[in-house]
Amino acid sequence: MGLIFLNGPSSAGKSSIARELQHCLDDYYLHLGIDTFIAMMPDNANALGESDQKADGFYWQTQLLQNQPVKRISSGSFGKKVNTVYRTTVRHMIDSGLKVSVDDVIDGETEMAIWQSVLAGCNCLYIGVTCSDESLRLRERKRGDRLPGSAIEQASRVHQGISYDLTVNTDRLSASECAETIKRYIALIGS
Repeated sequence: MGLIFLNGPSSAGKSSIARELQHCLDDYYLHLGIDTFIAMMPDNANALGESDQKADGFYWQTQLLQNQPVKRISSGSFGKKVNTVYRTTVRHMIDSGLKVSVDDVIDGETEMAIWQSVLAGCNCLYIGVTCSDESLRLRERKRGDRLPGSAIEQASRVHQGISYDLTVNTDRLSASECAETIKRYIALIGS
């Protein structure tokens, strides 16, 4: 399997699953996510505080979801370029013979179509990572590095219109158990 693509809202457990996959899979998998690229960006390119200040990179906008204010990530022109380079970097890694696990928060079927176009011809496993809204709120508070309401907003759209090869729920399974489930699935399909 060239790529294991984990999609779900922030705080669902994607990064923890990706780290567990690195421990349990026989092959070496590099773990990459958009947060890696955001960390490379100059601080002044992004506005990731609580204010609704637009930026050339990434920034938060307040929206209403079920009459409750939530934060939705948006991107300016520089952020869009970074996102494009993120995707093509994943493709380049695979084309270079590396195996990659990606954890991302995509915008439903629209962004999945972009990823699938970039990854056309690659051996990919698409996995939905889910958990309850209650768990998202609790984990978001515990982490302390996410804006309140951002995970719930992401959960409202991240899986829309997407059919996955496999879905794991982190309310029912630990990150280690999710990784073992993915490992068994890969063995079952023989890739």
